[in-house]
Amino acid sequence: MNGRWVRGVLLGMCLSGGAVSAQTTSREQFERLPPEKRAQLLERMRALRALPPEEQARARANLERWRSLSPEERAELRETLQAWKALPPKERRLLRAQVREHGEGRAEARRRLRAYLQAHPERRAQLKENLRRWRELSPEQRQVMRERLRKKRLGASLQDAGSTELPAP
Repeated sequence: MNGRWVRGVLLGMCLSGGAVSAQTTSREQFERLPPEKRAQLLERMRALRALPPEEQARARANLERWRSLSPEERAELRETLQAWKALPPKERRLLRAQVREHGEGRAEARRRLRAYLQAHPERRAQLKENLRRWRELSPEQRQVMRERLRKKRLGASLQDAGSTELPAP
């Protein structure tokens, strides 16, 4: 079992739980669940206990990260997950591939995903077309494009700062 599965199980447990009161204990929360949810949660816990120690530690860290989020951040993650689940599988595969190709960190990948999910359908179509064209480029052409984008972004940030000259390489 891989780490992605662990994150998915924990995320599913957290996201499906709805609002959690800080005044109630975990046992009280568990006992309030409908029997089918309790059975599902017990099965997930058995699966988590069966994981190697390093994956269990990663799962605990992910759960702690979830618990540290504000209610607004949790709500935003729930909305993003629901929008993600609503995407066709092919679209999800394309988005995962795009994130892997760009080698982005989690925060940037989440930002891109949110932007994509909130985009107007015409904008989504343009993003898909851009991804298709990107994939047709050779590795060398991609590198040239990355360098152009870096220079363009640097130029824009310098203009924002009041300078119009690019620094010497």
